[in-house]
Amino acid sequence: MDLAHDLLVDLAADRLDLVVSAIRPTHHALLAVPLADEEFLLVGPPSMARTVDADRLRTAPADALAALPLVAYGEELPILRRYQRSEFGHRPINPVALVAPDLRAVLAAVEAGAGISALPRYLAEPAPAAGRVIQLHCSEAPPLNTIYLPVRRAGQPGAHRCA
Repeated sequence: MDLAHDLLVDLAADRLDLVVSAIRPTHHALLAVPLADEEFLLVGPPSMARTVDADRLRTAPADALAALPLVAYGEELPILRRYQRSEFGHRPINPVALVAPDLRAVLAAVEAGAGISALPRYLAEPAPAAGRVIQLHCSEAPPLNTIYLPVRRAGQPGAHRCA
C-alpha cells in the first residue's frame, strides 16, 4: 500500500501524469474515478481440491480450506485477506507456502500444486475451464476490488494543503 500511496501523492503533486490504482485516492487534489471492478475467484489445484470434504466445504468453507497452503501475491496477503474477510468474515489462517509479487506467477504456482489462492477472474478464468485449477468456493456476489483512475481536480495546485 505504501507504493500506491506514494504514487498518488506524486500524481497530486504533478510529478506523474497518470496512475491506475487499486487504492481509492483520498488526497484533496484528486478525484476518484472508478475504472473497473475486479472479481476474485478462490482456486486451487485439482489434487488439493480432491482432499477437501465437500459437505464441510458447503457448510463451513473457511474451516474446510484452513489446512491448505496459500500462494500469495504479497507478504500481507492483500488479495487473499480481502477475499476471506469478505466471504468468511476473518483473515486467512492457512499456512503460506509461497509469495510471488506477480499474479501470473501466483496462478502458475497454483496450477503446479503449490497451494490455493484468490485471483482476479480475468486472469484465473481460463484455468478452471481448461481443468488446470478448480474454483474452490462460489458466492452469489464474488468479492470485488475497484480499480481507480485518479484525476486531478480542476484548479487544484499540487502543493495546496488545507489549513
